[in-house]
Amino acid sequence: MAEVQQNDGGGKGKGHQKKMQIRVDFTPMVDMNMLLITFFMLCTTMIKSQTLTIALPSNEKVQNEENMSQASADDAVTIILDAKRKTGSFDVDTVNGKVQPIIYYYFGKPGGDAGILGPGGTVLSENNNIQESEFLANDEKSGKARGIREIIQQRNKDVLTEINKLKEKYASGGFGSLETKDGREKAQMAYDEAASKIRKDENLKKPVIIIKSTPQASFGSLVSVLDEMQINSISKYQIDNMTKADSLMVIDFQNRHHK
Repeated sequence: MAEVQQNDGGGKGKGHQKKMQIRVDFTPMVDMNMLLITFFMLCTTMIKSQTLTIALPSNEKVQNEENMSQASADDAVTIILDAKRKTGSFDVDTVNGKVQPIIYYYFGKPGGDAGILGPGGTVLSENNNIQESEFLANDEKSGKARGIREIIQQRNKDVLTEINKLKEKYASGGFGSLETKDGREKAQMAYDEAASKIRKDENLKKPVIIIKSTPQASFGSLVSVLDEMQINSISKYQIDNMTKADSLMVIDFQNRHHK
């Protein structure tokens, strides 16, 4: 509250001007501030930090750590993430400021059994087994898998065939009733356990996917490929660094096809 005090300064006479002093009491403002703080604390929605959780295969049961990054040539699939380049140039191509992703892949070893390098370290283009793929997941009209998803599904078809059987069994109530919440939760747990056994079944042929990226690749393309690992029930995959052979294969492919 404000309080006005008059003070004549001890002066006398008709012409002497009286002075007024105004004092504002801010004590009630303390209560108001506490009420406002309490209001905002109760009404504010707490936003959790949004982070990306990447679920990678566990290596707890690996007995020989030296063989963790090794895979047979028949099972190995290497995916290289890159950005599209302008025609006749190695400059990155962008649309509305966004990098256009592209994927290269090859099966087995770089250059196959013969290798990618010839005498003097020259690249043997005839041995270059790298291929280019679209970054599309499904065809808009048919809904069938395209691009890198189609390639992954072809290599993992044995596992996906068994997983699809489980999905049909789940939908028909084979894992329990889906009419109640408890029933759905129990059925989902039974399905997850059965699907996990299929992904770990060593009798089924399954690929080992190695994911690599060039410096030009976007982080979003890496996230998309990791999503494909989950969507297509890939149990063995890893993120690795580019090798000299990988870089030479990509450059050789671009020189021969993107002029």
